[in-house]
Amino acid sequence: MAWVERRGNKWRVRYWKPDGRAGSVPGSFETEEAASTHAEQLTTAPPATAEYKQPTSRGSLPAVTLSTTQEPEPHHAVTVAEWAEIWWQTVDVGDNTEATYRSLLTQHILPRWGTTPIGQITPADVQVWLKRLRTTYAASTITSLRKLFAMLMADAVDNRLLATSPVRPRKRGRGCLEPTRERLWAEEHQVLTIAHRILRLASRNQCLLVITAAYTGMRWGELAGLHRDNLDLTHGRIHITADAGALHEVNGHLSLGHPKTRASVRTITLPPFLTQLLATDLAASTRPFVFTTLRGRHLRRSGFQRRLWAPAVGGGSYLGETWAPVRQGLTFHGLRHSHKTWLIEDGVPEVAQARRLGHTMEDKIDDVYSHVAASIDTRLVAGLETRWHRSIERYRHNSSGQGPQPIAS
Repeated sequence: MAWVERRGNKWRVRYWKPDGRAGSVPGSFETEEAASTHAEQLTTAPPATAEYKQPTSRGSLPAVTLSTTQEPEPHHAVTVAEWAEIWWQTVDVGDNTEATYRSLLTQHILPRWGTTPIGQITPADVQVWLKRLRTTYAASTITSLRKLFAMLMADAVDNRLLATSPVRPRKRGRGCLEPTRERLWAEEHQVLTIAHRILRLASRNQCLLVITAAYTGMRWGELAGLHRDNLDLTHGRIHITADAGALHEVNGHLSLGHPKTRASVRTITLPPFLTQLLATDLAASTRPFVFTTLRGRHLRRSGFQRRLWAPAVGGGSYLGETWAPVRQGLTFHGLRHSHKTWLIEDGVPEVAQARRLGHTMEDKIDDVYSHVAASIDTRLVAGLETRWHRSIERYRHNSSGQGPQPIAS
C-alpha cells in the first residue's frame, strides 16, 4: 500500500518495503493530486511487476525507475517526525488517551526529536532529555513522556527501522532509589465530612456523587455518565455498559462512550443505605442521568474539582464557617483507592476486588469468581454498610447535635 505525505511545499509518495520498513519514491511532486495518482499506480500495480515508472509532474521530475532490487534507504535517515506520522495511523486507543498522546507528541517529543533521524538517537541522549525535563515538569509527566517515547521507538524496532530502542529501563541513578509514593485514600468518616461540605456548597445530588464514588469504586467518567436506566434500584445494582458506560471529555467536548477497559463493563452491587439514598434523590427529579449539575447538565471534572472538591477537601473559610483540611492532596480518584483499601481491610479476596473495580486478573476472574460471587458480594456489601453506619455515628458524636443533620436523616 502506498500513501502520500507533505514535505514542505511539495508532496512525496511513501510505501511499505518487503522487509517491513517504510520507503519513499525518489523525487517529489508539486501537487497532492499528482502524488496521489502515482500512489494509486503503485497500490494497484500487479504483484509480479518488478519495476514502476514514475511520471514527471509538470516537467519538474525526471523519469525514475523504482526496482524491487533497489537498495533500501538507510533506516537512520527516517526522522522521528516521519516515523511518528506513520506510527500514529497504527494507534488504537480511547479518545482520552489519544488526546493525551497527541498533546505529549506535539508539545514535547516532536519539538525536541522531530527532525532527528531515529537511528542517531542514543540512550544517553534520551536520559539527558528526561533529566532536564525533571527540573520543570512533574514526575507523572516525565513518566508519561518516557512511556510514550518508548512505545514509539519499540514499534520502530518491530518495523525494522531500528535494531534496538534507545529508551532503556532505568536501572541506576537517584530515580531508582526514590520510594514509591503511597496513594492517598480516605477513611469513611473523612468521606462523610467531604460529602457534607459539598452538600453545603452545591446540592444533595453532588454530595451523593462523592458517597457513591467511595462506596462503589467507580471512576469519574462512569459516574458522570451513569444513566438512570442503568441504575437498578429494585435489586440495588449499577450496570456499566460497553456502549455508553462512561462520559468522555476530550478537548472540551463531552460524549458518551465505552468505559476504560473491557473489564470495566461490569455490575456493581450497592449497599442498602446507598440504594435508599439514590432512590430518594432520583424520585425528586426526572433528569435522565443520575449525577448532574444543578441545571441537570453533565458534570465536568475540572469545574467540580475547582468549585467543590478543592474547598471541601483542602479547607478554608466558606459560607461563614472555617473548615479544617480533611486530607491534603486527596484527589477524586483517591475515593477509588479508598474503596480498594476498605475492601482489603475487610478481607475481601483480590479476585472480587478486581471484578468490582473493573480490573483484569488473567486466568482468575472467570474460573474463580463465578463459584464464590454470591457469598463474597454478601460479605462485601455488609462490610460497606457497617462502615457507613459507623461514619454516621462518629459524625453525630463529633457534632454533639450542633452541626447539620447527617445525610441519612
